[in-house]
Amino acid sequence: MRALASHTLFSNDDFDGNFDRTLYGAYYGTADLGEAFATGRAIGKPTAGSWHQHWRERADQVRADAEASRAAGHRISARDAYLRASEYYRQSYFFLRHDITDTRLLAAFEAHRETFASFAELTDVHAQKVAIPYRHDLGETSIHGWLFAADDSQTPRPTLISPCGYDSTAESGWFTVVGALERGYNVLSVEGPGQGASLYYDKIPFRPDAEVPYGQIMDWVSAHDLVDPTRIAMMGRSFAGYLGPRAVAADNRYAALVCDPAQPDMGTKIPGGIAGKIAAPAMTAATHLSADKAEFFGARMAAHHCSTIAEYFDELKTYTMLGIASQITCPTLLVESEGDPVGGGGATLIGAISSTTKELVNPPASSGLSGHCGGLGQKVWERIVFDWLDTVLTPAATPH
Repeated sequence: MRALASHTLFSNDDFDGNFDRTLYGAYYGTADLGEAFATGRAIGKPTAGSWHQHWRERADQVRADAEASRAAGHRISARDAYLRASEYYRQSYFFLRHDITDTRLLAAFEAHRETFASFAELTDVHAQKVAIPYRHDLGETSIHGWLFAADDSQTPRPTLISPCGYDSTAESGWFTVVGALERGYNVLSVEGPGQGASLYYDKIPFRPDAEVPYGQIMDWVSAHDLVDPTRIAMMGRSFAGYLGPRAVAADNRYAALVCDPAQPDMGTKIPGGIAGKIAAPAMTAATHLSADKAEFFGARMAAHHCSTIAEYFDELKTYTMLGIASQITCPTLLVESEGDPVGGGGATLIGAISSTTKELVNPPASSGLSGHCGGLGQKVWERIVFDWLDTVLTPAATPH
């Protein structure tokens, strides 16, 4: 939990943290600071309903602006407004995710995807919407993603696989894309089981054996004409701090691994002993008293297809990759910022892997990095991560 003095606009940690998430998108064109603060001030004391209403209204207006600019032939203005609208739609449904059948969520999610696709049509960046075949226990579907390249030169380049986190989408992964493209990397921003379209449309939940979908994703990526198959790196942020290491441990085709923060054993967050026995009943009682707690657990239970908190806690204990961590032999960088509420697993993972090139970076808050995935300090984060990647993937691999 953050101290009150660190709040940007809202005294509630959850709402304020997600407001910050929109703010740091301003680095990458996904938000305008004036629009964001005006929306936040209009919300006032937030509830899930008011949050959805005001962000949805903002998104609709910015989308209308985009369409007016496009009709008038103002490509750059239209491009920029579509990208901002996409982020505002994503923000509008964030606190509705406990019910993945909620028509407000589904409408906003679809608008989020549509406006991003409109942005992609107008950007100079090579942006390819992809559907990766996914074979699973119930049959075959596809995994949604976007493959981005810095240009259309058809030159095979080093490529980052960037999985979504607990609540993100392939479209919202854009904030990781920009810095990578500027340095000559391709990026596949991708949704696996339990994320984005896989969850909201196909109703496919998370699975602990992430190597199953990511093995198939790697098959697709490594065969792509724009990708140098010898220089593919995994970029695991947020919940992908579990997905990424698990995938890399089971697949020796990765040239590097970056995590922020590493979450090699999700069950460690659940207390043991007597405290563990009362944890689920205590949290269940808390959800009846707090709308914030109800949404927090409800969204996660929905993504795992769990009906109770006790079931969710039991499920979370299966999300461990420490038993295979020693199989990670590629260069590895773990970043863990001060105050990250899901941090703490970096030292455990760095000690368990076999790579001889490995580093755990714990930047202090005074560096500008603070909170989940570095919070507002994204340019500081990029310097740390991409300077390291440029080195381990060889400078010649990343034309500037």
